[in-house]
Amino acid sequence: MRAVKCLPQLFALAALALSGCSSAGVYNLQKRGVPISAAPRMIFVAPFTVRTDALQLGERSRAEKAALGRQISTNLARRTAGEVRRYAAPSSVIAAGRSPGAGTWQVRGEILKVDQGSRALRAGIGLGAGRTEFRTRVTVSEISRDGARTILTFRTTGVSGLEPGAALGVVGGAGAAQVAGGALLGGMSGVGTDIDRTAHEIAAVLSAYLSRNGLLSRSRPALTPNMAGQLPSAVNTRRVLPAPVRDAITP
Repeated sequence: MRAVKCLPQLFALAALALSGCSSAGVYNLQKRGVPISAAPRMIFVAPFTVRTDALQLGERSRAEKAALGRQISTNLARRTAGEVRRYAAPSSVIAAGRSPGAGTWQVRGEILKVDQGSRALRAGIGLGAGRTEFRTRVTVSEISRDGARTILTFRTTGVSGLEPGAALGVVGGAGAAQVAGGALLGGMSGVGTDIDRTAHEIAAVLSAYLSRNGLLSRSRPALTPNMAGQLPSAVNTRRVLPAPVRDAITP
């Protein structure tokens, strides 16, 4: 009977282990200038820039890689805006080159590396074989009549595929993730999951920053970013489950 009662704790520990194996983390977080005094009426997310040479997407032509890079940039911006809207403040994607109005914030960033890894190795072996890698650099600016003021800078890094694969008796959620994203990026489900987790961590940084300054709406739960090198204070199911399952969870 006692063993049955311990099952939830065991599942939580297993989930924590998996989230640590395949997750996104935040590092080099720096706060710039004086703390903010007012919550933004809108947080705009600009499409992330990405150089073709940052895309390690297999034996594809340069033109195909450039097209995939644009898809990755667009999906990351859209996903980030959705997560920010849920956890920090009203948010929308803004077209590249457009200037947001006073009283808003802008999230801009660069995708530094996208390595699609090997889906076959992740599914079959895991434990790092065929893992993906996704890295970004992010800047958050407060927009006023006097112009833009940088308030936060940080980097994110994410990997998928460090947990055991099917060959070792573990069935992962990559198949479900691909279904959720449809034909996202030609079926590169690992990259799609990295995009999702990265967007969530960006929103977590903004949520925590607003909360610490007493400006987070009570209608939104305060998040704590998954800081690289630190263990999370509690199991966060939104970091453990793949994107399609996660979206069915009521925050």
